[in-house]
Amino acid sequence: MISSRFPQFELSTIKVLKRLGFEPVLLDDVTCCPEPISMRMLDFESWHTVAARNICLAEERGLDMLTICNGCNWSLFRTNEDLKADVALKKKINENLKETGRAFLGQVSVKSMLRFLYQDVGESKIRKIVKTPLKNIRVAVHYGCHIFDEIRSYDDPKHPKSLKALVSALGADVLEYPSEMLCCGGHMTRYMDEEFSHEIIKEKLTDLSLVRAECLVVICPYCFLQYDLGQMLLANRMGNKPPIPVLYYTQLLGLALGYNAVEMGIDMHKVKANQLVEKLSSS
Repeated sequence: MISSRFPQFELSTIKVLKRLGFEPVLLDDVTCCPEPISMRMLDFESWHTVAARNICLAEERGLDMLTICNGCNWSLFRTNEDLKADVALKKKINENLKETGRAFLGQVSVKSMLRFLYQDVGESKIRKIVKTPLKNIRVAVHYGCHIFDEIRSYDDPKHPKSLKALVSALGADVLEYPSEMLCCGGHMTRYMDEEFSHEIIKEKLTDLSLVRAECLVVICPYCFLQYDLGQMLLANRMGNKPPIPVLYYTQLLGLALGYNAVEMGIDMHKVKANQLVEKLSSS
């Protein structure tokens, strides 16, 4: 889904990883993660099996798996942890995987981009390679609810600081606001009750306006879709309030590393970040 619908996130991730000294490898023959809500509810065993097959592809290459979507991380991280911890479950899933000629071994790690940058790369290294500090840029963050299964492994899920720390490392001013921990209202909510979903988006945007946020940074493509496209859908209801650009974290990181907005794919967004980019250019 990212490659086809949000290629700018894949592009920005690959570019910043290379700048950080890493060589990302795109796995061949992967399937959907699978999607962590409906698939998990419909058939828990199949959810584990499909996720395990994807992890096997990384194991065959001897590589840890890096996710850039909260939903993907939930499915892949949780399956990896569950199968490593539960011998009986691992045996059952491997029985299912025999048809594919593969077996889950439990030899690699699955990490989100957030965890990888915060825990493995570190704020200090990021701060050292920043070329264009985001001075006086007011940034609000949104974690997204699906990342919290993994966050409890390295951060405080009730008061997370990882994404804020990574934004702060770029020189930006990180804002506090009431609906920071609120779900984006996407996926099930969006399709079951569109009106309620819009109200959730409206609450977030109202809070961001009150704290004078110049952009919202997310780490999940679906959260991005809600707030980027959602602003366009709610334009008439929100009055004349200026739109708030939504950026995936690696895009913001890329700007701080000296890439321009086009190189980071920011021009592909519904809500344009022209004022933000101009402010960075003049600073």
